[in-house]
Amino acid sequence: MTTQTFMMKTDSLFDPNRMNSLDASQVGRIGEHLVAAMLAGYGHEVHHTAGNGYDLLVMLPDTSDTIRVDVKTKKAATNARRFNIKKGKTTTFREYEAGICDVFALVCLEDTSVTFEKCDDYVGKSGIYLNGRTHRGTCPYSAWKECIQ
Repeated sequence: MTTQTFMMKTDSLFDPNRMNSLDASQVGRIGEHLVAAMLAGYGHEVHHTAGNGYDLLVMLPDTSDTIRVDVKTKKAATNARRFNIKKGKTTTFREYEAGICDVFALVCLEDTSVTFEKCDDYVGKSGIYLNGRTHRGTCPYSAWKECIQ
């Protein structure tokens, strides 16, 4: 019997062709779990929420502060990195309003890019556009630390 070694590569972790059958809610949930695992790896306690205008509630370890994180996820890296931050249902969208969440986590599954942006920087906006190369080159930990200071 032979044992074959398998090394997971990020380009095989999230192949958009294998995710074709997933709907937007499923893709979003994958992004939420990826971000939750990342933040837990930074030493934070992370809780999933439902229907509050944000997806994750993050407890900072040395304070009693909590950070509300709204995760926005794209499946494929080939299209523009425009993340919709509008709130509301399909017929009554409105631009992002202050106070709903503290940090946006912007995720692209195909290339496992994650960055964080302060929500207050996008009040009155309907979306966030990121250059793909910049998104891939951003250190998630540094972006997170900058957002929570």
